[in-house]
Amino acid sequence: MSHIADIDYGAVLKDAFPTADLAQEFVACVRAIPASTSQAKIVLHQGARMLWLADQIDIVARRRPAFQILFFVIAAEAIAKIVHSFPGEGQSRAHVNKFFLDICGPIQRAALAATFARTPPGPRLTAEEAVNVLYDVRCDVAHRGRYYEFALREPGEPPMLTPYDGGHITALAGVADLRRIVAEGAVRGSVRLSPPGNTCAALVAAVPALV
Repeated sequence: MSHIADIDYGAVLKDAFPTADLAQEFVACVRAIPASTSQAKIVLHQGARMLWLADQIDIVARRRPAFQILFFVIAAEAIAKIVHSFPGEGQSRAHVNKFFLDICGPIQRAALAATFARTPPGPRLTAEEAVNVLYDVRCDVAHRGRYYEFALREPGEPPMLTPYDGGHITALAGVADLRRIVAEGAVRGSVRLSPPGNTCAALVAAVPALV
């Protein structure tokens, strides 16, 4: 098994880009920015590290997506606090919302709104409601050790009925869908912190999900 210190950041973030080469080129561009002038590299690294850790979960806890959600939400909070220059502690839910509803763009918000639906068959949850579901799952894992109830849709399977908040909701999407949202949000956050006129933003200017 590889080590977190040896992450290939471009490979981890490739789902956010149309090609693997563009992912590598963007990562190289961001990593070349002097640390004294931008936190873009920190955002990119934090997001990629949490995504990489989430990727390892299936090795030791297959079909326990609450663990992956935990790492996705950790990444979201960390990135939002860096982007918004938040120096203190707390306000975790507020910053997770800022990541998904501000740093992420309309494409990611539309994907979030296609993630869950009310059960019995009912309307889809809004993007804001979906973020609250993800944050609540994070709290169940981090505060109560409850990682074994919540489910997401598996590839090739129908929507999944999953316990939530004393009842049930239907998961219409899977881990890979949420992972892509977080990867794209991490790249968008990094672009936001890149110095004006830097070539990193120009690299993704033609990728609608990243601008």
